[in-house]
Amino acid sequence: MEEFFYELFDTEQFLPHGHCFLWMPKILWLNVIGDTAIALAYYSIPLTLLYLIYKHRNSIPFKWIMGLYASFIMLCGATHIISVITLWYPIYYFEGIVKIATAIASVTAAIVLFPLTSKLLNFFEQVEQKNIQLKMLNEQLKQTGQVQLRAVVDNVIDGLITISERGIIESFNPACERIFGYTVNEIIGQNIKILMPEPERSKHDGYITHYNSTGKAKIIGTPGREVSGKRKDGSIFPMDLAVSEFRLEDGRHFSGIIRDITQRKKEEIAKGLLSAIVESSAEAIISKNQDGIILTWNGAAEKLFGYTAEEAIGQHINLIIPPNLQEEEKSILAEIKTGKSVRHFETLRVGKTGHLLEVAVTISPVKDSAGKIIGVSKVVRDISERKEAEKAREQLLHAQKMESLGQLTGGIAHDFNNMLAVILGNLDFMQEKVAPGDPLQKYISPSIEAALQGAELTQRLLAFGRKQTLQPKILSLNELLEHFSTLLGRTLGERIEIIMSLAPDLWKINADPGQLENVLLNLSINARDAMPRGGKIIYETENVYLDTEYAENNPEVISGDYVMVAISDTGEGMAEEVIRKAFEPFFTTKDVGKGSGLGLSMVYGFVKQSAGHIKIYSEVNQGTSIKIYLPKVEGTASVLNRETIHDADDPEVSIKKNKLVLIVEDNDNVLKLTSAMVESLGYDVIVAITGEVAMDILASRDDINLLLSDVMLPGAINGPILAKLAMKLRPGIKVLFNSGYAEHAIFQSGLLDEGVPLITKPFRKQQLAAKITEVLGS
Repeated sequence: MEEFFYELFDTEQFLPHGHCFLWMPKILWLNVIGDTAIALAYYSIPLTLLYLIYKHRNSIPFKWIMGLYASFIMLCGATHIISVITLWYPIYYFEGIVKIATAIASVTAAIVLFPLTSKLLNFFEQVEQKNIQLKMLNEQLKQTGQVQLRAVVDNVIDGLITISERGIIESFNPACERIFGYTVNEIIGQNIKILMPEPERSKHDGYITHYNSTGKAKIIGTPGREVSGKRKDGSIFPMDLAVSEFRLEDGRHFSGIIRDITQRKKEEIAKGLLSAIVESSAEAIISKNQDGIILTWNGAAEKLFGYTAEEAIGQHINLIIPPNLQEEEKSILAEIKTGKSVRHFETLRVGKTGHLLEVAVTISPVKDSAGKIIGVSKVVRDISERKEAEKAREQLLHAQKMESLGQLTGGIAHDFNNMLAVILGNLDFMQEKVAPGDPLQKYISPSIEAALQGAELTQRLLAFGRKQTLQPKILSLNELLEHFSTLLGRTLGERIEIIMSLAPDLWKINADPGQLENVLLNLSINARDAMPRGGKIIYETENVYLDTEYAENNPEVISGDYVMVAISDTGEGMAEEVIRKAFEPFFTTKDVGKGSGLGLSMVYGFVKQSAGHIKIYSEVNQGTSIKIYLPKVEGTASVLNRETIHDADDPEVSIKKNKLVLIVEDNDNVLKLTSAMVESLGYDVIVAITGEVAMDILASRDDINLLLSDVMLPGAINGPILAKLAMKLRPGIKVLFNSGYAEHAIFQSGLLDEGVPLITKPFRKQQLAAKITEVLGS
């Protein structure tokens, strides 16, 4: 590189052309620099022309002339460059050719430009005219823009106002007139503070002064701020205010854009109130879109379902719908999309912990201002407590109904027993009087059999009415079931599998073993009939405690310790409506003639008469389980045998002669029959129809051995009172009561003490004989 520059500046290397400069390097280099500068100047001109042609290629005329001129200029610049080069390299021929080409280009450009001179002058005149037209157009546009701007300002819905730097109102558009109530003539020239309520009115001049002196603004330049305005009538209203500053030739000015937000504030207050109402509502309020995605979730929904709003919003509504009801929800959503509403629809929902909730749901479409459905609102009310209350009320009404039915059937059975007593007694007398081979026997025997069936039916009615005769004993239920199992095998048949699941250390109960066995047998036969193709019957015992919660849900139950026996089968089961009526007398699902409908009612009456509780659990095609709860008792269980479970045959009647019996009965037919029976047994008889008459007889005679009295007597002296008075008047007299009501019912009513001798109607002569013998013998 050093050698290059050395050779470049070595004057000895210059060609003879350089010698013309008298071997003076300074003059030589002065020409080199001058030619180079001229060439660069020449080259800048065509480059500029080419740039202009490119930028304005669509608007500049005669672009080819400008290109030709650019070529000429570049050739001129090339001649100066070649002049510099020839100092070192002898290219004189090339230099001459370039100069000739330059001359030709110059002459050509001059020839071409001469006829175009007038056109170029016209072009520049046209340009000048266009400039004048543009100025005029701009002025027109400016004036038109001002008119349009004024039209916009006059018709815009927001208020536009301008003030001077001293706060004086300079412009006031029609929207401001509507907002504030002032006309433009009333307000122009007024201080802006006329539109402000206190305390802003008193402070505003200070704000203006402070800003003019310091440049520190309070609201100038703020996009929008909520402030209060004052109308001409003095009313205060909320408004949105945006203030900006602008400058004109006469100084600083301010503009304000005002929007009356009274309606918006009302809507915000209404929305806020609505939101507060929704949030504080005791009912769950949920909204969702048409795809079932949860959008809102109020506090009651959080409390009811256990999910917070953050957990629920954005989830599908299936979050709270049991899987088996999700298709139901789909169909409801489809119905809602048609614009319909679903009100007070009772169904089930599931909470966060998985527990099921009984709810009433109201679902409605949510519509926008155009009436288009954009979502769904749902109001969910927890009706679990109501359902529980309804269930408890239903149970209470059912218990009351059963109680009323029991009283009705018990009363009917009592009267019917009196009639049966007369019928059976007279039939017995007729049978005694008619010889064995007499043709009348074929009429008497069926009549006695029918009367006995009537007595059995009456006993079932008494059992349902809790008025049957019971002989309770303290016993072990497990032991009774073990005795009972041998009878079951013969009764139920080979297709029934019997399973015993007996709890160890079972508590004792106080119940009539014979009647309890009848109850178990009745339930077992019902279970067998529910399994025509065979199945299993399971007998279970257990010690249980029925707590207060269970007692609240079952109003007839007293909380405490119970012994439970359950008879469960794998049969056809029962529907809910059948379960509700199962214990009602004469209700049966069997075919006509195949059941009286008194079996389960007798079971119900026995359990209630024994201070127990009975419950049916059943589902169609899933089997049935009937649970009986009997109160726990303390004491030693009686030894069970067939005689304690079923009464032994009637004992031999031992006729006692010369015994006087006072019979007290208010029913004339029963009195006559009873007297005839007692006399036929060899006793002397005196009768009375009231307690008062009986007392007169007792006062006049001291030879009466037995007082045979009905419990229920008309007047002030009933059977128990008569017995007490008789024993006080005649110590040692024996007393035997009779009644159409059952023994246990009489004892439970408080009329008689436990253990007092009692025979229930209808009774046959053999039963009466045995009872009299027992009482007189004791």
